[in-house]
Amino acid sequence: MNLATIIEAHDAGRPALIDGDETISYGELRHRVASLRTRLADDDIGPDSRVAVLAGNEPDFVVGALAALGVGAIGVPIRPTSPLPEVTRTLEIVEPDTILVGESGRWLLEHDDELTTPVIDLSAIDPSTDDGPGIVERDDDDLAFLMLTSGVSSDAKVAMLSHHNLAWVQEAISKDPEVGLSADDITLGVLSFSHIFGLNVVLLASLRVGACVVLQRRFDEVRSLELIRDHRITSISGAPPMWQRWAAADAPDDCLESVRHAASGAAALPIEVFTAIRDRYGVEIAEGYGLTETSPVVTWSRGMTVKPTSVGRPLPGVDVVLAEADGTPVEPGDTGEVVVRGPGIFKGYLDAPEATEAVLTEDGWFWTGDVGVFDEDGYLYLVDRIKDIIIVSGFNVYPAEVESVLMEHPQVKGAVVVGTADAETGEAVVAHVSGTADRDDLDAFVHARLSRYKCPTEYRFVDELPVAPTGKLIRRELR
Repeated sequence: MNLATIIEAHDAGRPALIDGDETISYGELRHRVASLRTRLADDDIGPDSRVAVLAGNEPDFVVGALAALGVGAIGVPIRPTSPLPEVTRTLEIVEPDTILVGESGRWLLEHDDELTTPVIDLSAIDPSTDDGPGIVERDDDDLAFLMLTSGVSSDAKVAMLSHHNLAWVQEAISKDPEVGLSADDITLGVLSFSHIFGLNVVLLASLRVGACVVLQRRFDEVRSLELIRDHRITSISGAPPMWQRWAAADAPDDCLESVRHAASGAAALPIEVFTAIRDRYGVEIAEGYGLTETSPVVTWSRGMTVKPTSVGRPLPGVDVVLAEADGTPVEPGDTGEVVVRGPGIFKGYLDAPEATEAVLTEDGWFWTGDVGVFDEDGYLYLVDRIKDIIIVSGFNVYPAEVESVLMEHPQVKGAVVVGTADAETGEAVVAHVSGTADRDDLDAFVHARLSRYKCPTEYRFVDELPVAPTGKLIRRELR
């Protein structure tokens, strides 16, 4: 199998992508992908090569990712809005054989003299007159994508996802014609394609069934609602902060009348947002749950009675148990760590066997680090997180990465980063800092090195940071 074949069987004239005023049919998309496969093959990019794709929610990303898969390579999506130091650290971790840059990532060409990896400007690829080399057959367990799960700090983890991992989830959320995606759907492509939610649940799942994806390169709530209304979009997936902004947007109340699938994930959806969307637009948001390591869907609410604040029931074919730290299942009604097994479970972390063994058992159970409870109907509710992850607008922020950057500042003696509730983004990053640096210096320093969503929005300056007898900083005392 090869995920690149998901676009091959659809009628050539069907619209695959809409990007502003441009509509790209499946036939044209196949032609563009084949042209890039030719270039990659000419550059000796083939099975198990690693291809970084620096592009946003634009045709270049779709073409680049599918062409990389088509020659048997492994795709590595990178956010084009990331600053150069972050992109550079990512490249050092994943060691790609080539970098594809789309329109929104073309700024990297200004720094190609600083890179040791070849860069291909996708705008320079001329459509060929033939079909190019055929799609390379891959085994189910061959890797399709490498997805960063913890930023690019020294302890960064890169999840290895196979063709089967991703394809199984695509099929599972599409096979029920009543509640799944179909060729008749029109999907809003606004969730970042460099995030597993946007990549697999929105983009690839839609292309698999022959649906049309309306691209939005940068989120703007009013523009999104205009796209939904003008294109009669039927399927929307968003993170809670997006739904919150849609609820408050200055737009007509009938903007969502064409929507039959409304999903939220990546963080907990506040009941107030669920209620506001339902009362204003007449749409109930079906919340789901998953992780990069689960490709990503574990539970969902689509096609069943929606229970606000619940993330739904396990996807058919996915086993979910709640367990104590020693592996003992908890009693019904008690909380426990969410432990998952199913076809979407990743192959492990790249070059990190110890990190993999810490969360993935030999018989395929993945320990998520999240704490949940089931109700009497089998609906899962998430109540806490064991890990220190902070979720900002649906994107994971790992404190260690931000702390590492802060500690590079010569006037910082110590740093501890925690999350705090935020009405707009779900959570915000708060940095506790000791030393002589001031806020303005630190703000400029971190913004030059980290994506905006990872940057602290608040600094608290302290004389000393709490330290345990072992010398480890005690993060919980600062929450």
